[in-house]
Amino acid sequence: MDWFENPKGECIFWLNGMAGTGKSTISRTVAWDLAEKKRLAASFFFSRGRGDISHAGQFFTTIAAQLAKSLPALRPLISKAIEENVDILKQGLSEQWKHLILSPLKNAPAQSIQLVVVIDALDECDNKDDIQLILKLLAQAKCLKTIRLRVFVTSRPETPILLGFRNLLGEAYQDFVLHNIPPSTVNRDISAFFRKKLSLVKSEPGLSSSTPWPDEPTIQRLVEKAAGLFIYAATIYRFIRDDYNSPEEQLSVILEEDHDIHPQSPTKHLDEMYTKLLQTVQKDSRLYHNNVRCYGC
Repeated sequence: MDWFENPKGECIFWLNGMAGTGKSTISRTVAWDLAEKKRLAASFFFSRGRGDISHAGQFFTTIAAQLAKSLPALRPLISKAIEENVDILKQGLSEQWKHLILSPLKNAPAQSIQLVVVIDALDECDNKDDIQLILKLLAQAKCLKTIRLRVFVTSRPETPILLGFRNLLGEAYQDFVLHNIPPSTVNRDISAFFRKKLSLVKSEPGLSSSTPWPDEPTIQRLVEKAAGLFIYAATIYRFIRDDYNSPEEQLSVILEEDHDIHPQSPTKHLDEMYTKLLQTVQKDSRLYHNNVRCYGC
């Protein structure tokens, strides 16, 4: 968090990386840490195909509502802006940003404070023009003097995002590329993730605590299968702690070798995992429905 703590840091921090590299996990961790420090202004997590969070229609209104909660001094200014612009919900992103966020922040009672807006998966906003406009508008926050607003953005390095930053016309931003991190560092973090999460599973009632589970060689096998992808580790954790089967059974399914996946595929282990998960879910579903029919006899 050196970027946030540095008073001379850039207005926008862009964390980018390929799918599965852990962007959303990091953004949630950052948001949680900022909230603990009372420095989180607002957060918005885009998700393609998920209703109101798949587009920018309620982006700035959501940010404004959270800002009013985070910083009570802004409430009367935002309320006044709404009263003076009764159709603000129907106005464009530029007008919403100007009236609901930028102007209240400029006119708020003077106080030296720095807040952060966290935006996850901006690339999943379904309107590419909106993506570029959002970046352009957020960059205007650099003009704020007393209440300084920083923006933490995560996304894949897709064309609309790249063009959005390129079109800032010299506006400074800081970026970090997740998929350029050395594999040894990524593997160490994934190993730590497995140890922590699976220790939580082991602590649940019904599991023996007298023997190590999983052992170190198993952890290393899981790390190898993850192949640097946090999405693999997170999905495996959710699968292992599934309520239908025991964690030991779930883990054994993952560790089974599967030679049907093309060995040269760059996502070999990820493909293998999803294939096994779908097969397991299908089998469990059949067992469930068979039991229901039996009970109904």
